Order: sequence, then C-alpha cells, then structure tokens
Amino acid sequence: MDLNQAFSALKHNNQITVGAAWFQGRSLFGGVTAALMLAKLQHILEQPRRLRSLSVSFVAPIDAAAPITVEAQVLRQGKSVLQGEVHIRQNGAVAAVMLASFGEARESQALQAHSTPAPQWQKPENLCSKKDLNGLQLPFLHYLDLRWAEGAEAFSGADKATFGAYIRCQNQNGDFTLPHLIAMADGFPPAPSVLLDKIVPMSSLTWTLELLHEPVNISLADFWQYQVHTDYAAEGYGHCEARMWDKNGQLCLISRQTVTVFG
Repeated sequence: MDLNQAFSALKHNNQITVGAAWFQGRSLFGGVTAALMLAKLQHILEQPRRLRSLSVSFVAPIDAAAPITVEAQVLRQGKSVLQGEVHIRQNGAVAAVMLASFGEARESQALQAHSTPAPQWQKPENLCSKKDLNGLQLPFLHYLDLRWAEGAEAFSGADKATFGAYIRCQNQNGDFTLPHLIAMADGFPPAPSVLLDKIVPMSSLTWTLELLHEPVNISLADFWQYQVHTDYAAEGYGHCEARMWDKNGQLCLISRQTVTVFG
C-alpha cells in the first residue's frame, strides 16, 4: 500500500493495515506512523488548517502487517488556534500518541523572515540512490529515494553524528501532501547510527516537528534536502535536530528527536 492509498483509507475508516513493506526493524516506520495520525486528524477537521507543530510519542512497537486503529479528536478550537490529539492502538493497547497544533495566519509585529539557507550540495541526479543502509535492508526504500550528499552513513563508525542527504517519494501515485512530508522527515536512520560500526537496533522515543512553510507546488518526484546533527549521545539515547528544505531552497521544517540506541 502506498502512502496516498493509506491516507485515503483513513478518510472513512479508523482501522487500517499498511503492510510489511513499511517495517523499520521490529516496528512500523515512525514517519509513516506520524503521517497516518496527521492524515486522520486532517480528515475530521471541518476545513483545512495550517499546521504549526506536532509532537509524537512512540509508546510501543507497531506490527505493520497487522491492523491498527487510528482515532483522532479535536481538543479545543479557538479563533485562530486548533489543538488535536490522535492515538494509534493495536491489540487494544496504545502504541503511539500525537498532539498537533494548528494556527491560522494573523498580522503581527514579530517578524523575522530570514531563515537558515539550504546547503550547497551536488545535484541529486549525480548521487547514488540507497538500496540498503550499510547492509541493513529496509523494504520501505522501495517508496523513498535517499541520496547521501555529505557526512557519514549509518553504521559506519564515524566520529561525528551529522549528515546531509536528499529525499523524495518514489513508486507512489497521486498528489504530494503534508503527511508525505511528515513521513519523509523520518525517512533517514537516526543520526547516532553513524557512530556505530555495526547494525544495532534503534528506535524513536519522542519526535517534535515545527512547520515553517507548508509545501506549495511540490510533486512526489521533487527532491527535498535534509540535514541533521546530534547534540548529545550517551547512555543509550541520542538527541538530534534536523532541518528540511524544499526544491526552491526554502526552509520548511525543523525536527527534534530523542532516539533510543540498543547497543
């Protein structure tokens, strides 16, 4: 099932099975987990809303080959801000929770429009598309095209947990939507993985995203730039920050993630 099929299926149903192609280790790929929750929340809104931020807690592993139930509700709606909550349940237990904040544009004297410029890299057409991550086979790479542009790759035993790469959707149909961007924002291995010299299980614990600009005139074939650095990694956890720029070099998304490292 590609992403647009999954998002559409949630419009009139709470239950869905996305399929084993979206496994990442022992659980449903975290980016898709968040994307499904956002898509479900968007479906229950009376009108489209401007997403400002969301926060996800990954409570338990999700079996991608088994049914999940996605339930969304609006917590409060004010004049310009709307707060929503989404739960994913599997086998009767909560597996993931999202809180999302939407805010309509309004006039303000607080204005700082300049943001971090996009990195200057080789064109993605000159870089190799990843088929695996240093021996780690990930079926969802059939749907996501990853191309490293700078820094170390996963499980390479590097000294610095920082890298930059391009990403886009592939082998998918339909229009590009905001949930696609959310899925791609977690399409890369956690940054601390580059510090390891062998494949070790890792998973996201919490994930917070801030949306500076919504995607405009973006297709599934367009590349995005992704750059991540690790602030601190120790005691089996890593704390990372990432940014994403669209095809026009506009900074659209800032991500912070706490990662668990089982080795």
